[in-house]
Amino acid sequence: ARLGACAATHGATGGHTRGRVAALTAPLCRRWAACSGAGLRRSAGFPRAPPGLSEHVRQPSAAIAAASREQYAADGAVVLRGVISEAWLKHLRGAAEEALARPGPQAEQLAKPPGFYFSDLELAERLEPFRRFALDGPCGAIAGEVMGSSEVCFLYDQYFHQRYEAGDATNAVVKTPWHQDQPYWSVDGTDVCSVWVPLDPVPLESAVSFLAGSNRWGMFSPRHFATGKSYEGTGMPAVPSLDGHERLAWSTEPGDVIVFAGMTFHGQEDARRVQGQFRRLSVRYTGDDARFCRRSGEAADVIPSKYHPCDLQPGDPMRCARFP
Repeated sequence: ARLGACAATHGATGGHTRGRVAALTAPLCRRWAACSGAGLRRSAGFPRAPPGLSEHVRQPSAAIAAASREQYAADGAVVLRGVISEAWLKHLRGAAEEALARPGPQAEQLAKPPGFYFSDLELAERLEPFRRFALDGPCGAIAGEVMGSSEVCFLYDQYFHQRYEAGDATNAVVKTPWHQDQPYWSVDGTDVCSVWVPLDPVPLESAVSFLAGSNRWGMFSPRHFATGKSYEGTGMPAVPSLDGHERLAWSTEPGDVIVFAGMTFHGQEDARRVQGQFRRLSVRYTGDDARFCRRSGEAADVIPSKYHPCDLQPGDPMRCARFP
């Protein structure tokens, strides 16, 4: 029912939200109210964004930010319309080309030819355009507003690139399995979120779906995207059957974002048609109650990875050189 309502109301409100506003519109600004000047701190090796990019950070109005926080807290996900400027989108499209040309040690190709599903992690740790967007772009402000946090730390980023042509074999298409993000990461707490930035239009029939309220269900085992198999040795229960739960999904355009909690179940298994090109960057942030922890088994060194470790100990607040 919710998916149908999303499609019906998309043109009028930017997404079905049980009557609540789900879009940010406001003047340009460099700060956000929730953080009271406690902005993200840059690593010395990466300069500020150049003129023409750094001013394109939008500050949500208090009323709309409150509505967005309400939906995020209740459902675990919210769509925000038109919050990424064209200047930043152009910047990210150039960064996306660099990501494909210079894959990192965690890059994966998840689809069989002729399909194409590329994913890479921790790009901001080695590619300047991604670092620039994570620390100087609008997503930190958006995360702080939606979580209601007084300070946010940048956790890491992940780039996804799917490309399936009309003639591709059906078995070449890989749909993202249902999963939660936070079990992959060495962080505890409820103030953990992803800001999902699409670089191409995504129709509703190809969209990732979110399970409403699943951010309050507890933690389940991470899964391998290519096979859907649970990670071994994590001590977490396997993902149960998720049939019958309320779905949330939105068509999106470049400039929109979806903000969702680290514990919210999401996946592409409901997608009716995955065809075309879908490039998206997911930028992850932590807020006030987030604390470092250690995962076990196959999840032990996903984030932070062995390639970009940190010196935190279990129970430490997240802010450090690795998580500015």
